[in-house]
Amino acid sequence: MKKYIILATAALALAACNSEQENEKVWDGEIRLSSVSISQLTRAAGQDIQSTLFDSGENVDVFINENTTGTASTTYTQPLTYTTGTGGSLTAPSPQLFPSSGNGVNIYAVYPSGAASNVNGTDVAFSVKTDQSTDDNYKASDLMTGAPASNPVERTATTIPLVFKHCLTKINLNIYPGEGFTMDALAGAKVSISGATPNATFNVKTGAVTSVSSAGAGAPVIDLGTLNAPGNNPYISGSAIIIPQTIAAGTKFIYITIGVNPATNLVYTLPTSAATTFEAAKVYTFNITARMSGLSITSSTITDWVDGGTFTGDAVPAN
Repeated sequence: MKKYIILATAALALAACNSEQENEKVWDGEIRLSSVSISQLTRAAGQDIQSTLFDSGENVDVFINENTTGTASTTYTQPLTYTTGTGGSLTAPSPQLFPSSGNGVNIYAVYPSGAASNVNGTDVAFSVKTDQSTDDNYKASDLMTGAPASNPVERTATTIPLVFKHCLTKINLNIYPGEGFTMDALAGAKVSISGATPNATFNVKTGAVTSVSSAGAGAPVIDLGTLNAPGNNPYISGSAIIIPQTIAAGTKFIYITIGVNPATNLVYTLPTSAATTFEAAKVYTFNITARMSGLSITSSTITDWVDGGTFTGDAVPAN
């Protein structure tokens, strides 16, 4: 009986070995990637565009380099533009193979496509769109960098997941009708953010961002366009991406224009007691009540994944 058990075990082992060899024969050394997740939150009408995965049909630039201190046996186009699909899939413009030398590779990715042309750049210029009234312009402002769990990646037939992180700052606005306003009157209000520089430099490998002061008299306005109520919510809402930065105390920050002929202009001013710092990879939510006598900040929280604190304040009609 033991003889048959040994023979059966050997047969199973041989079958497993043959299966592994067949898999090895099938795999041609292709580097397979996926965008497994986006590790922070992002926007828009529902404030949830690309919250955990990329939308399908987006372009992501991927930099692949052989892990060697000598002359590379295999070189890659810099960058390669991959296309996102459902479930976090990433499709290469053509099959990319691991180096013929047997070395592993270092992989870095950047979104949006075109944000960087050189993976070694430590001061790549980037600017958010000053018109973020469309989803496309919002996403074009949402700078992200991605990488595998660790570099270098050794030869593997397994799909390599890339984790992306948001490098900039998100502002969420929820505006409620108060004294003197109805939801009908509030719907379609024009909203903008002022006083924030739209310019920065960033490091492709680390995602570290440094704000760059705007030239001229002041920073341009970031336009969120007209806001409406998502679903049946009792408020209008929208989002914008800004550069992480410190903004001076008392800066007029949020402008809201309600109606036309005549229009009512409201403004929210940042606290006058101290400068306000907006940090990278954090989302700042302002819950605002619009009143004929001005704006009231009912609650303003910073969330991230780590609570950043709470803001309180008032807003008065714009001059």
